[in-house]
Parts: sequence; C-alpha cells; structure tokens
Amino acid sequence: MTKYQVEEIEGDTVVSSGIVVENDPMKAAEVTAGQRVSPRALQHHCFRVVDEEHAAVYEYSFVGPDGRPDPAEWMKLSDLGQPTLGHIHQGAAPDEQDNFYTCQICGQPVDMREAIASTCR
Repeated sequence: MTKYQVEEIEGDTVVSSGIVVENDPMKAAEVTAGQRVSPRALQHHCFRVVDEEHAAVYEYSFVGPDGRPDPAEWMKLSDLGQPTLGHIHQGAAPDEQDNFYTCQICGQPVDMREAIASTCR
C-alpha cells in the first residue's frame, strides 16, 4: 500500500487535504470523495493525488454530480415543534425525613432513595 497526499480543490483553492493509504491513486481519491471518480476532465471541483515516493501527481473529478450531502443540509437543526411548557408543582417540598425509615434489625435510619439496599446481619 502507498501513502498518498490527497487534496480536494474547488477552482484554485484547496478545500481540504489529508493523507490516505491505498493501493492506487484513484482509490485514494475515491476514499476522500466518498464516491466514484474518473480522470480529471477540466472540472472546477477536483481531487489532486500526490505520490511523493514515485514523484507522481494525479487529478480526478467526480464521475457524476457530487453525491455527497450538502453540509448546510445535514448540519441543520431538527424541527422539534413548539416547546412543551412545564408547570410548578403545587404543595410544599417533601420533608427530608420522609426519605428514611428505621431498620427493624439494627435501628439505624435507611435512605429509601438509594438504588441498592443494604441488609443488616
């Protein structure tokens, strides 16, 4: 496997760049593109793959239209609808003493809110 430097280019601007380890440069471009690519046909949006070990540069573009999701679309917040308004419970807060009972074996107070009850021996 060969290590390739893959750059995504939009016009004259490098949009992203990274290292991909693959068997051939076209596969490295497809991994970065997330879909099939073909040798570049003078398109505005392309992928440049550099193989520094063999001093070679390859350029690829999408086979069809860019099938990747638009970041503006998948980063939008979901419409969850109108918020559900809460309300204040009536009455006084429960007394802290209501959360305890007295163990019949040892006589110590036991907190009923604990998930695991301990037993006296």
